[in-house]
Amino acid sequence: MLYITKEGDLVKKYILLMIFLTAVVVGPFAYQRWSEARRLRHIRETKQTAAQIHATPLKNFLKRLEQTSPDQTVLVLFTGNTQAHLEPCGCFVGQSGGLPRRATAISGIRNKGFSSLLVDLGGFLPLEPEQMMSDSLEQTTQLDQLRVQTTFTAMEMMGYDVLVSAQPKSDLSENSVEQILTDYRFQWLAAPSKISSPEQHPYLIKTVGSKRIALIELSLLETGQATSIPKKLDSLMSEVQTQADIVIMSSHLQPEVNRRLAEKYPNLSAIMSRDIGETERVGNVLLTYCYPHGKTLGALTLTDAAGQTSAEVKQIALTEEVGDGPDVRELLNDFYEQVASDPQLQSASYPLFSSEALEQDSSNRYIGSEACQGCHEKEFDQWSHSSHATAFNTLQIVGRGYYSKCVSCHVTGFGYSSGYEIGKADSAHLAEVGCETCHGPGKQHTYTPLATNIRGKVEASTCMECHAPEHSPGFEQIVAQLMPEVDHSRTDPSLKQILEQRGRGPIKPQVELFVMSYCPYTVDAEKELLPFFSRYIDEIDFKLRFIVSKKDPSTDGTGEEPEFISLRGETELAEVDSAKI
Repeated sequence: MLYITKEGDLVKKYILLMIFLTAVVVGPFAYQRWSEARRLRHIRETKQTAAQIHATPLKNFLKRLEQTSPDQTVLVLFTGNTQAHLEPCGCFVGQSGGLPRRATAISGIRNKGFSSLLVDLGGFLPLEPEQMMSDSLEQTTQLDQLRVQTTFTAMEMMGYDVLVSAQPKSDLSENSVEQILTDYRFQWLAAPSKISSPEQHPYLIKTVGSKRIALIELSLLETGQATSIPKKLDSLMSEVQTQADIVIMSSHLQPEVNRRLAEKYPNLSAIMSRDIGETERVGNVLLTYCYPHGKTLGALTLTDAAGQTSAEVKQIALTEEVGDGPDVRELLNDFYEQVASDPQLQSASYPLFSSEALEQDSSNRYIGSEACQGCHEKEFDQWSHSSHATAFNTLQIVGRGYYSKCVSCHVTGFGYSSGYEIGKADSAHLAEVGCETCHGPGKQHTYTPLATNIRGKVEASTCMECHAPEHSPGFEQIVAQLMPEVDHSRTDPSLKQILEQRGRGPIKPQVELFVMSYCPYTVDAEKELLPFFSRYIDEIDFKLRFIVSKKDPSTDGTGEEPEFISLRGETELAEVDSAKI
């Protein structure tokens, strides 16, 4: 009995030892897989949360209108601070906005039988780094001018009633306003102290349904005058209130000033601003704000019940579920065709990293990632598996490889004399986001490798030149989790990890398999890959390619056009033809 007990203890010790050894051997690999899956899940969830638009779906808003009486309700549809954004860039799935979708939303609301006042609250010119001190449309780039003209044409097609002319410091000057007024039929509003032409007015009164709505413009660039504004408004408010049933104010002053205005004039229904902010109510006055870049369409609902007008505001999401208005879509297609055919519209005006010493050194040049491979082969191999190595391909797939606003962050050195140039074959080696995008132009470093003529350590701020909130929502929160994907000391990622990384982009990663259909090695490879394709077929863009050759007509003496031939003869070639069919 004692012997059996000892033997049982020995077995237990053996089992425990095996468990321990298994944990030692397998544990690190299991932990690594778990940690990687957790990292990728955190990245995905953070980006999805940051990309969310807190707005009402169009279908929900339209359904709500069906339960409302058009006789008692009027709408003020508004946008602001659009900065000539024509439509989402496509950098990630779920983006909201775009002129074609806005046209669909406006048309859908009108089709419900509701009268509306359609307003843009200003801020319609692009804001770019070098434009911050610009105060004239003539000083913007040719592409920016075309964007503005396209925006105004689209807004005219949508039937905008009025545009507020007050702009940020980088927008239109008084002369520019007069110039644009000759081309478009908009009613323009300007603050009383800023009126510069007979076409501009401090307020607009329009009959919408059975109500007369007045919109007063109160946008001053000098915030120091804010304390004296209410006194100047007294006479104007008295004049307007005798002519209108509902009075709304357009004010782009500071929120605390708007609150004081609401307290001073409690008979206002709403004060609308083009700036970002949280909707609030001061007494009976509703303070509303805008999403920038035309991401949403604002809808101010004014309902008359028992002689009292109540105001409510909703931001309408313009996501993929909102289709494109065909006329405005055609207008944008014409815009892109014009850009694609005009090299002057493809030039870069705002190169990346313009304040960095390496980029500003005129004796330095971009030479391409292949030049780095000789000394940094491991780092080059790691880069070649990253999303950066296929960044330009994503633009080509969506047909934006000529659009400078997108190209700058998808290539290397765009806007510099030795960098990538659109349509230039001799700069093709600089397509994609290569080594020099992050580390700086490398000509001097290849001649004399020093720590001082290259950016060895890349800070997160460098990444954020392109990975800004507009293009990479949530990036700032997850930059630490993303760095392993560009860590050159990291082991080569698996195919699954590569697909996980690239699957977070706007398009499905493309996987191509090149085969000879009767090759025994091909058959073995296909058997091995079949489980993988079965698992990921809905998450990838898979294309099967057959390898064949062209038959040289000179070899058979017939002079006929080349025919396809295959290594294993007509049987294999017939397999290819069948696949084509």
